[in-house]
Amino acid sequence: MSPARPPSRWRTVASVAIGLTLLGVFIAVSDLEHVGDHFRELGPYWSWMVLLPYVVISLVDTLGWRCTLPVDARRKVPFVSLYLTRMAGEAVNSVTPTATVGGEPVKAFLLRGFGVTGTEGIASVVLARTALIVSQATFVALGSSALFVYFGRPWLGLAWLSVLLVMVVAFAMGLVRLQQRGLVAALWRLARRVAPRSRIVGRLENAAAQIDQRLGDFYSLEPATFVTATAFHLFAWILGAGEVCLMMWLIGAPISYLEGFVIESLAQPIRAAAIVIPAGLGAQEWGGMWLCEMLGMAAPQAVTLWLLKRGREIVFDLIGLAYLAKRTYWP
Repeated sequence: MSPARPPSRWRTVASVAIGLTLLGVFIAVSDLEHVGDHFRELGPYWSWMVLLPYVVISLVDTLGWRCTLPVDARRKVPFVSLYLTRMAGEAVNSVTPTATVGGEPVKAFLLRGFGVTGTEGIASVVLARTALIVSQATFVALGSSALFVYFGRPWLGLAWLSVLLVMVVAFAMGLVRLQQRGLVAALWRLARRVAPRSRIVGRLENAAAQIDQRLGDFYSLEPATFVTATAFHLFAWILGAGEVCLMMWLIGAPISYLEGFVIESLAQPIRAAAIVIPAGLGAQEWGGMWLCEMLGMAAPQAVTLWLLKRGREIVFDLIGLAYLAKRTYWP
């Protein structure tokens, strides 16, 4: 009798199937004739430009992550390798239904090949993820306020932004405080209660304490560095709005930067709402199209935009996965 498959595998299969179904229906109900016109406007000679903005965006995000590494660890890892390591981790985040955190241990694992200890690597990805979340929350706050400006209510947008920024600051302080109070050790104790006989869990006690020590030291001794890391990630989000504008210009349907900013920022909650589906497959396209149509964009233009963004994402995920395979199987 063959052993039963792990439930997690079935969940993965189901989530991918749902995502592919949503994407298939999205394409099937679209006006493919007019979508094809926009792709022809792009043409083969300019299609490479769709990839260019994300090269820069990923570079800026890598600079943000680099800030969270200890100084000696920064010297050990060449920047190009750090760039590709981050790309590999983000690819795992995209292709697995792990709420965009499954690739973080992969990043720490790959750093070990450059002499960065496991505790330093894990602490850095926790710090970088925290900075990324805070910057993303700030970006969404700016975008939702920009929506009021777009509809001609700038003072209402400013008031709304003031409220949201207070909430973001409180949220960021709560995240930092939680990590300063021994979050990793608390998680280890929980794992110990769940699996008291696990040798692997037992061996992680010292590592958990060291990670908490690094997190506490970083927030206490390097608060400006955390602000810098957050600023890098926020700048990367802002560049993402420029990516939307470039894509729309390339397909012959230019939009203002304000529109691109609103689209990119408000697309973040849409994707976050579909965290159980790898890369928000299908859900991102549907939500993005509805958002664009709300701003007055024609449906074929919106469909083309989100298919281009999906295509760009696939290209960089494949590069990340190829680097992961190389480092894992052919170091």
